[in-house]
Amino acid sequence: MEQHERLWELMAKRTAGALSPAEEVELEVLLEASPEVARQQALLDKIFLQSTGKPTPERKEMLLDRIMGDIAAGGSQEALPEVTEDSLPVRRGRWRVMAAASLVLLLGAAMALYLRSSTATNAVVWSTVQTRPGSKTRITLPDGTLVMLNAGSTLSYPSNFAKSGRVVKLTGEGYFDVTRMPNDPFVIHTHTVDIKVLGTTFNVRAYADESHTETALISGAVEVTVKDGGKQHITLSPKQKLLVANAIADTVKPATVARPDDLKSLIVLESIEKERGGAEIAETAWVENRFVYRNETFLQLIKRMERWYGITIECHNQSLLQTSFTGNVQGESLDQLLGMLKQTKQFEYNITAGKVFIH
Repeated sequence: MEQHERLWELMAKRTAGALSPAEEVELEVLLEASPEVARQQALLDKIFLQSTGKPTPERKEMLLDRIMGDIAAGGSQEALPEVTEDSLPVRRGRWRVMAAASLVLLLGAAMALYLRSSTATNAVVWSTVQTRPGSKTRITLPDGTLVMLNAGSTLSYPSNFAKSGRVVKLTGEGYFDVTRMPNDPFVIHTHTVDIKVLGTTFNVRAYADESHTETALISGAVEVTVKDGGKQHITLSPKQKLLVANAIADTVKPATVARPDDLKSLIVLESIEKERGGAEIAETAWVENRFVYRNETFLQLIKRMERWYGITIECHNQSLLQTSFTGNVQGESLDQLLGMLKQTKQFEYNITAGKVFIH
C-alpha cells in the first residue's frame, strides 16, 4: 500500500474513532512527514470534530451518509480555498463549514471504505443448532435459558444474544425453561407466531409440514402474536395452549373447539389436559422420551414416527390414513409401535433398507 493511501486510511479510522494505539503512533509518524496534511487534520479536529469517544454504529452510518452527500454535492463545485486557523474571520460559522467540507472531500473515499468494511465486520452472525430425525438435544443459551430440541428441529440465535435482546428462531419443536429477566423479554420467532416471555416454562411446536403451530404454557405467562391474523396478541395462562393454523386466510377470534385436527383458518385456545392416570401432559411427554398420541390420524402419526425414529414411511393403504389412534409408548421400537397400532386397525407392513412400506 502506498504511503499516502495508508495515511488517508488511518485518518479515516481516526475520524471514525476506531484507531488502535499502534495505529495512532503510525499515523503520527506519517503526519510528521506530511506537515501540510497534519495541519489540515489538526484544524479539522479543532473546529469540526469536538466530540470524544468511539461513535456508535448508528453514528457511523450517519457520518457516512453525510460524507457521501458532501462528495456528491462537491463534485460540481469549484475547488474550495485553502483554509488555515489564522485566516478564520469573525464570521467563523461559514468558514467552519468550508474548512470541514474541504477535508471531508479528501477523506471521503477512505472513510466510506472503512465504514462499509466496519459495518460488514460488525454484522450479526447467527448460530444454528439442528437435530436430525431420530435424535434430540439439550441447549443452554448464554442467558442460562435451557432448551430441549425435539427431532427434526432447528434453533437459531444471534452472536450478540443477551446483549441486544434475547431473540431466537425456531422451526420444529422445543421445550423452553427461560431464565427470568424482567427488563429483557425472551422472544421466539416462528413462521406463524411470535412468542414473548419474561421467565417461564413452555413448549412450542412449529413444524413446517404440520397444519398448525402450537404453544403450550406450563408455568408463568407468555404473549403470542399471530403474524397473519391481523397481528392479534393473545396472552396465555398456565395450563393453556394455543393452536394457530400455519396458513390463516381470515382473522378469527380465539375459540375453543373439540377437534384441533379440524383446524381451518382458526386460532384455537384450549386447556391442557393431564394424561389419564398420571401427572404428565402429552404436549411435553417427548421431553421424558415418551411418544404420546391422542386421537391422531395415521397420516399425522406417519410424520411424527418418521421424525421420532429417523426413518421413511410409505403408506399404500389409503383407508388407513384417516383412521384415528390414541396411546403412548416409552422406549418401544418402531416395530413394537406398529404392532400396537395394528391392534386398532389391521394392516400389513415390512421394513426394507431403512424404509417402512405399509399395505
